[in-house]
Amino acid sequence: PQLTAERRRTTSKEPDASPPSPSPAKKMDGKDQEDAAQLKLGEDFKDARCLWNAEVAIILDTTLKRAGNKLRNVGMIEETLNYVNKFKNFRTKSDVQEARRFAGEEMKKGVIEEFEMAEINNCGIINAEEAMELIPTLNDKFSNREDELQSFLDDLAEKFSD
Repeated sequence: PQLTAERRRTTSKEPDASPPSPSPAKKMDGKDQEDAAQLKLGEDFKDARCLWNAEVAIILDTTLKRAGNKLRNVGMIEETLNYVNKFKNFRTKSDVQEARRFAGEEMKKGVIEEFEMAEINNCGIINAEEAMELIPTLNDKFSNREDELQSFLDDLAEKFSD
């Protein structure tokens, strides 16, 4: 006999593959829990710099060139370098620096946060609607102002060296 999808799921020994739905930040002992969707990244990340794929590529490439075969995990570093090279938006160090300067100016104005900028960059987002869908904190900032966000994304895209 055929089983319905619901019955197969409940009778299967495999765990349900669907991810748990996100829940809002809860308070524990009077402190907010970490929640990236609300830019609550915790104390460990308070002053941390969020790296872009292109920056990670520069760091890994430099590490390989300097240390070469002396490194224990050369294979892992090379695999990671290959991965970030596929998804980076900036091809040269000077392009990264120029884009970082531009983004830094916008971050100083309070237009965008460090974490949001890294998400935009690392996901290759160039459309305001997509940015607001994938990065929930941008909804509050740019509600009814999508054109401003699109202008920012267009300016940043001009700096892409692809």
